[in-house]
Amino acid sequence: MRTARWTAVATLAAVMLAAGCGSEKADDKAADGSKGSATQVADKPARTAPAQGTLVERAAGTWKSTASPSDTSLDTLVVQDGTVTAEGTKLSCTGTLKPETKDGKETATITYTCEGGQDGNRGLGHVKLNDDASKLAIEFDGPSGGWGGPVDSYRRA
Repeated sequence: MRTARWTAVATLAAVMLAAGCGSEKADDKAADGSKGSATQVADKPARTAPAQGTLVERAAGTWKSTASPSDTSLDTLVVQDGTVTAEGTKLSCTGTLKPETKDGKETATITYTCEGGQDGNRGLGHVKLNDDASKLAIEFDGPSGGWGGPVDSYRRA
């Protein structure tokens, strides 16, 4: 038992040591004195929206569904200036985010208008966005008198 524990500790120490090692040789730097790959990664724009602004502003961008595609799924969601375009395998919908305040918290709702008149039994949707604006979910009420509708979950594309 002790041997296994020491082996695990030694392996962890070796991995941590290897991860912390880097090269500071002169040929690793670009002509302007900056480091090549580390600087390039840091200079790339972030894929998440700013954490400031209204919910509608933070939701702006392109989103990909976390669920597997189906006949009633909306796989790609594009939010621009509060206008939403959602595309799926067989559905194509548009809508507008309507900002609201509920219990002192900012929220938004959406109702889709879809080609062919079918919205996949969604109805009124309640938009939720996580704190760093990297995940978006829409909880739908579903048809009137029903048990509720689907929840569409997305990550930034």
